[in-house]
Amino acid sequence: MPDPIRVPAYRLHKASGRARTRHKGRDIYFPGKFQSRESLEAYARFVAGLTDPNAPALPEASPPGSITIAELILHFAAWAERYYVNEGVPTGEATNCKYAFRPLDDLYGLIPASEFGPKKLRLVREEMIRRRWTRRHINAAVNRIKRLFRWGASEELIPGSIAVNTATLPALKRGRQDVAEKPEVAAVPDWMVEKTLFHLGPKFRDLIRVMRWTGMRPGEAVAMRAEHLDRSDPECWIYRPATHKTQYRGKERVVFIGPRAREIVLPRLVATDRGAIFPTRRDNLRSAVVRACATAGVPVWTPNQLRHAFATEVRARLGLEAAQVALGHSEANVTQVYAERDMAKARAAALMVG
Repeated sequence: MPDPIRVPAYRLHKASGRARTRHKGRDIYFPGKFQSRESLEAYARFVAGLTDPNAPALPEASPPGSITIAELILHFAAWAERYYVNEGVPTGEATNCKYAFRPLDDLYGLIPASEFGPKKLRLVREEMIRRRWTRRHINAAVNRIKRLFRWGASEELIPGSIAVNTATLPALKRGRQDVAEKPEVAAVPDWMVEKTLFHLGPKFRDLIRVMRWTGMRPGEAVAMRAEHLDRSDPECWIYRPATHKTQYRGKERVVFIGPRAREIVLPRLVATDRGAIFPTRRDNLRSAVVRACATAGVPVWTPNQLRHAFATEVRARLGLEAAQVALGHSEANVTQVYAERDMAKARAAALMVG
């Protein structure tokens, strides 16, 4: 007597409100909302197929044009969790895409992706405006939605024309009255930094000063370890972060550590040997700065503004090219000769500022 067939359970996928089951290590999603007639009928057809020895182990993939937008988002999310990883660590882009797709899923999640086009994408954008997203946030989210349809076309889940058509929607331009603008990040004045430092512990104090004198991003600063430092140049050390923002593009990030920053790093380097120089997290640093600002009675500023302060000083002293490369911006990497000339300026900036 053959073994009884194990029927996988009909379950709710809370994030989307869809029905799903798990079979042979894979999640299978059914059209329609959980407990809807459409969903239950699809599940029943799937279970019936398990009892047929001639049936495939999994249901046939939806032909191009029949997949819903919610299904496309779910397929993309599973792929993004594996793809947007840097040295085994998630970059956060998968989460950014998840939030960008929410208005799309809310408005059109149940329609076939083949029915989507520029006019519907414009309505999704209007929904983002209604939710008071800023213009730059909206443009970034719309670009991620366009990427979703390009990916779907490349996987032959949807017709390629959908990706081509949605790409025609232009970005929002500055000056539209009903769209909020995100305030530009300004450099934090040194006097505010000094008043804040008085109310911070030694570790955060040192970390803030090193960031101010090197132009490091908060994530780069807290990730700095002894083994990442090149001390062959006694006047100006070099820090090459193991992971950084533009690593996936093949860019190298080089941070020069001048005399003042080196004086702070050295005793911590001796104490840690091969560990983290500043063992903390970005959110802990930011929270500590916000609390210290309140105690000091100064306007709240964030650690990323230290990078702007560094850039402002370097540009004033040595020019735009030195500031670009000292911050790790790719605009300076036009040619190898150009990059080498700017690297010398970045080293000079570290010796002068940091």
